[in-house]
Amino acid sequence: MKKATKKAVFHYAVVRFMPFIETREFANIGVVIIEPKTGKFLFKLAPKKFGRVTQFFDDLNGELYKNGIEMFTNELNRVQEYFISHHLFGKDLVTRFQELIRKRESVIHFGEMGITYGEEIVTTLEALYERFVARSFVTKHYREQQMVKVLKEKLSKALPVKFTEKTFNAGIYDIKMPLTCETPNSLNKSSTCIIKPLAFEQQTALRAAEHGETWIKRVDKLIKYELIKPEHALFTLEKPQENTEFTQVYHDIVGEIEHIGVKALSFSELNDVVDFAKSRVKITNPPLTH
Repeated sequence: MKKATKKAVFHYAVVRFMPFIETREFANIGVVIIEPKTGKFLFKLAPKKFGRVTQFFDDLNGELYKNGIEMFTNELNRVQEYFISHHLFGKDLVTRFQELIRKRESVIHFGEMGITYGEEIVTTLEALYERFVARSFVTKHYREQQMVKVLKEKLSKALPVKFTEKTFNAGIYDIKMPLTCETPNSLNKSSTCIIKPLAFEQQTALRAAEHGETWIKRVDKLIKYELIKPEHALFTLEKPQENTEFTQVYHDIVGEIEHIGVKALSFSELNDVVDFAKSRVKITNPPLTH
């Protein structure tokens, strides 16, 4: 009988990007980790061009994040060299690590220290990064809520009318759409415009596909009940960053969206989404009163 491998103990902290201290909103952008027994200190940070972070903060052109991540990378490299040159192990390493990650009011800072177990520090770091930064730290609902927030702000600046949440009654079904706009001075159903963001943040490709197909069926019901016209509906999708099975799901879902006559746009092309809304939401001046 094969003897079970004893797992090593690791201490870690998540790196956070919080550009506006007053709002307390932050995004996870990396992980630092130590293995006290061996004295190893490693880290992994998000790339300099990380649109999924900068898109979700108002008045941020990306330079603050880019410059911040460069400086932070240099600082962590110095810390790594210091730990190695001073041969820190055990409690001494944990103490220095706690000092490194202590709470600070800065744009880039650390979360609380956590403890985890694994067989090897590199694979453990990758798993933590995947969990907290890449995909699985955030549910599909949270991610799509953030996309809705961004779109509401962009559309409100570009249009004299607002996109709001609305529940449609399609026979026995109540279908809630997060971004809906109706021309205020018209009762024509064709004036209704809907936008549905889609993220592919699920744990498996199958779940991601099922999530996309669920929303396609809902929009298709709205079309069949003549509550909206297909040309007045839009899906804006966030394409998975890596060339994995999720990328195939993305392309499959885009194909299904187009099959029901609805337009699909990349969420990264926010200006195209705004142009779509402008072309579908027709604003007419009210009649003059005498």
